[in-house]
Amino acid sequence: MTRLALVLCGFLIYFIQAQLLPAIFHTNWLPNLILTTIVIVTLFKGRYMGLMAAVIGGIVHDVLISNFFGLHLFPYVLVVYLLSAVKHRLYEERWYWSSAIVAICTLLDGFIRSLMILASGGDLHIGGYMWHMVIPVLFWNGLLAAIVHGLLWRKDEQQDYIW
Repeated sequence: MTRLALVLCGFLIYFIQAQLLPAIFHTNWLPNLILTTIVIVTLFKGRYMGLMAAVIGGIVHDVLISNFFGLHLFPYVLVVYLLSAVKHRLYEERWYWSSAIVAICTLLDGFIRSLMILASGGDLHIGGYMWHMVIPVLFWNGLLAAIVHGLLWRKDEQQDYIW
């Protein structure tokens, strides 16, 4: 039952990222629910689950939504690895910490992605890319992090409860 629920949640996240968010936001940038979910899963469940979510989410984002394979997969895996290395020192299970960490990871993801575009020969100005494509997403990813944190926190409390 848990695996079926995870698969259905994955399809729901994909639908929201690929169909619903572009319909709501008519801009060049979109909130990144997949990155937000990966970061929250890493914070709650650890490195192994975070890396699994990053690989699956990165492949889905690159193959089905994006147009350049690896543009999301590599930054997601790197963000999860770096986050899991420092999370035990700074994370408290509060929604505002989750929002702040997701905002920091959004900046890191955007910076890594811009470096990848530059390394592949793309004509990109890092400052302009960060200002126009990453900074506007910080608030929305932080808001999504608070929502996902609330959903996962409630689920964690239910699973840990023993009669």
